[in-house]
Amino acid sequence: MKSLTIFTTASQRLAARLFSRGRTQADKQRGASALEYVVLAAAIIFIVGILATNDGVRTTLETAFNNLFTEAEGMADGAGEG
Repeated sequence: MKSLTIFTTASQRLAARLFSRGRTQADKQRGASALEYVVLAAAIIFIVGILATNDGVRTTLETAFNNLFTEAEGMADGAGEG
């Protein structure tokens, strides 16, 4: 009877160890999120690369950002005077 108790206890400990070391839902979600970020970064790099090689688009973007920063500087200068 004692050997049966020892065997049962050992098998329960082994089962507990096996189930506690399995991948959890959080681990699977972290892997999926990492993959999504890698794909998103690759897409952004690809789009920036395409835009950087197209002169018309590059000129339009440069003009838009220059105007944006010029307007922001003008607003900052006007706000400091008042």
